[in-house]
Amino acid sequence: MQSSEEYHKRIFSALEQADKEVYELITKEYERWQNTLQLIAAENQCSMGVLAALGSVMQNKTAEGYPGARLHGGCEVVDEAEKLAVARAKEAFGAKYVNVQPHAGTTANQIVLTALLQSGDKILSLGLHQGGHFSHGSNVSFAGKYFDVENYYVDRQTFLLDYDVIREQATKFQPKLIICGASAYARTIDFKKFREIADEAGAYLLADISHLSGLVIAGAHPSPVDRAHFTTTSTYKPGGPRGGLIIMGKDYDQRISVGTESMALWQLIEKTTFPGMQGTPYFNNIAAKAVFFKETLCTEYRDRQFKIVENARRLAESLVDLGYDVLTGGTDNYMILVNVANFREGLTGIVAQKCLEDCGIVINMSRLPYDKKGPMVTSGMRLGTPIVTKNGMGSEEMESISTLVDVVLRRVEIIGDTEYRIDESFKDETRGRIKELCSKFPMC
Repeated sequence: MQSSEEYHKRIFSALEQADKEVYELITKEYERWQNTLQLIAAENQCSMGVLAALGSVMQNKTAEGYPGARLHGGCEVVDEAEKLAVARAKEAFGAKYVNVQPHAGTTANQIVLTALLQSGDKILSLGLHQGGHFSHGSNVSFAGKYFDVENYYVDRQTFLLDYDVIREQATKFQPKLIICGASAYARTIDFKKFREIADEAGAYLLADISHLSGLVIAGAHPSPVDRAHFTTTSTYKPGGPRGGLIIMGKDYDQRISVGTESMALWQLIEKTTFPGMQGTPYFNNIAAKAVFFKETLCTEYRDRQFKIVENARRLAESLVDLGYDVLTGGTDNYMILVNVANFREGLTGIVAQKCLEDCGIVINMSRLPYDKKGPMVTSGMRLGTPIVTKNGMGSEEMESISTLVDVVLRRVEIIGDTEYRIDESFKDETRGRIKELCSKFPMC
C-alpha cells in the first residue's frame, strides 16, 4: 500500500505523462515568473505549502453544508480542515466569525449583497473608474443590474476620499448598504469614518479589503473588522490560494429580520452562502487557506507586510524623483498609481504596459479618476510590490526598478494610443538585465 507521501509525489510527473502540452505550459509560466519583474498590484505569490494543499486529494471531496451538518457522508476529515481554517482566520483578523467557503472575493461580495438586499435596494460605493471594483456595483456586474447603485468619488484635485462629501451624499441618498475599499487607491482608508457615515444614514457597512488584508493582519493598515458589519477579501492577494472570505467582528450576532424570522447576521451569511449562492466548497482551497492563515500568524509574514509598504513608498519616491506624476504623491499601502500621460506626450497606459512587458517588467494599465482615455487605453499604470518583496528585494532594488521603468518609457517610440515601436537590441539588453536581477532573488 502506497503512503500519502508517495501518492502526492507522483502528481507532477503524472501530469507530464498525461498531458505534455499542459506540463510544458506550466513550466513556461514558472520561467516567466522567475525571469521577469512581477509588479502587478493585484497579484501575489503563495508558498509551496499552499501549492501542495491545492494539489492534494482534498480536491476530490464533495460535501455541501457546514462542519457537523453536511449533506454527504465521509466528511470527518474535511470538517476538521474547515474548522482549522476558520479558527486560524479568526485569530489572524481578530474576528468573531469567519466563513471560508466563498470561491472568490467577488463571490463573497455577492453573498453579502444577496443576504442583505432586495432587488432595487440602494447601494453607495466608490465608482469603478474612481478606484472601485466591478462587484461594488458597476453597471455591467451582478450588483449593478439588480440594485440601485450610486457612486461616490475622490476629490478632483487631491484624488483623496472626502469623507464630508461622502457623508452628505449618504444623507441624501439613504442607501441600505455602503461599500468601502478599493482596487486602485493608494492611501489609508478611514473605516471609522465610514462606519460613522453608515450609522448616520441607517445603512450597513461592507469593507472589501482584498488589496489590504495582508496589511490589516499585520497591523500595517487599520482594520475594519470591528468597524464594518461585514468585511470581505480575496485570499490570493495577501499571498494565499485563490478564494474568498467573509469576516465579522463585534456585529456578528446583531439581529436582522428576514421575512417572519429573526436571526443573527452571521446566520444570514451562512444561509446565503449555502444553499443560497454556492454548492460544495473547494476543500483543497480550504485546506490551502488553513495553511496560509497559519503563515499569517508568523512574525516573518507580518514583518514582510511592513516591508512591502516600505518598498512601495521607496519605489514611488524614486518615480517622483524621475519626473513621474504619482497620484497623491506616494502611497500608504503597496499600490502606486502613475499618470503616464503627464510624463510623455502621447504615452498611454496600454502602451506603457505592453512596452514594459516586452522588456520583462510586468505591470498593468489603470484607468485613473476622471481619466479621459477609455478603459482599454487609459492614462495610467498601477504597480505593486508584494511579489518582489516576498522574493527578498529591498530599497536598493526599488531604485533599480524605477530606473529600468524610466529607461524603457523614455526609449519607446509612440505611434498612437495603442501602437508603439521599441528597438529589438535595447529590448533584449533590458530583458537580460532584468533576468540577471531576478536570478539573485528566486521565487520563494
